[in-house]
Amino acid sequence: MSRLSRQVQPADAYLAKLTEADWATLAKRDVVVKGGQGQYGLMLATAVPPTAAWAVLTDYSNFYKFLPTVVKSRVVESDGDRTIVEQVDRRRILLTTMESTVLTENLELNGQQISFRLLEGNLEYMYGHWRIDEATADLDSRGYCLISQQVRAEADVGPFKAMFYNLFEASLIDTIKALRAEMERRAASSAL
Repeated sequence: MSRLSRQVQPADAYLAKLTEADWATLAKRDVVVKGGQGQYGLMLATAVPPTAAWAVLTDYSNFYKFLPTVVKSRVVESDGDRTIVEQVDRRRILLTTMESTVLTENLELNGQQISFRLLEGNLEYMYGHWRIDEATADLDSRGYCLISQQVRAEADVGPFKAMFYNLFEASLIDTIKALRAEMERRAASSAL
């Protein structure tokens, strides 16, 4: 049985912590990033229905088609709301191309939250969750939903820890932006 939490985090755990500046950032379609050094919270707004956002977040076997550094993705095992996913990630770091394979466990909760954890890979650990919340009046009435990710990760990289944190944070931002782009692309295609 999974060690992932089956508890859906309450929306106010996220939304009450947003400042006026954060809401302004979201309204400009920028990413709000909180934290650092392996512990991050990211959020962005998109004008797609929550069901459309959920469809992209759970399209595990097609991640390689729209996530910037994923070159291969496949579902290894699926049992109800629990899915094991293998991803191959390739990125250019300094003068070399690095490739890594990770195996994650993903637990889907109420069409609103996906808790995840690293099972195998080149990190010491990684865990967190994705969330979809309906936007409040702070963003206006255009039907926005908020996509957020909370993640903790650590790698044993010795003196390169600061570089790891910088690359990891940049990768998180690129990933959440790519997810929004895919959500909006699909929503536009279905509206035709």
